[in-house]
Amino acid sequence: MNKSWMVALAAGLCPLVPAVAGDVSLEFDNVWVRAMPPFQPNSAGYFTLTNRGESAVAIVSASSNVAESVEMHTTREVDGLMRMEKLQGLAVAPGERVEFTPGGKHLMLFGLAFRLVPGDDVEICLQLITDEEVCTDAEVRMDGGTPDSQDHQHHHSTE
Repeated sequence: MNKSWMVALAAGLCPLVPAVAGDVSLEFDNVWVRAMPPFQPNSAGYFTLTNRGESAVAIVSASSNVAESVEMHTTREVDGLMRMEKLQGLAVAPGERVEFTPGGKHLMLFGLAFRLVPGDDVEICLQLITDEEVCTDAEVRMDGGTPDSQDHQHHHSTE
């Protein structure tokens, strides 16, 4: 992201930033990353994110322990075709719930360190405009079905 775009994004999201650092309370639910066939260098991550805090949260980037880079994307129809577009940031209002789903908003994990297979766990982190980071574990799956035997709801606050 070039520097002028980052400054513009920060200026636009600053009114949404919590006044007190550490006031962030994000809840992750159904966090998963798609298992990929051999030699596929990229994957996608999905989850539901709910802001349980009293202030809006501005997400400016994402990362993972298994990828060289992670980008937030959305899927939009352009001239009758579905296309992925990179999101430069995302604001989540207090009480708002944001779905990261196949065919909608999602994370793209580029340059995987190894082949992701069902049952693996990976870390997903969201970087906030306040320089805080919120992380959670994601299970590698073939699809988004939540296994009945596991609870995939995670509550996180920054430290």
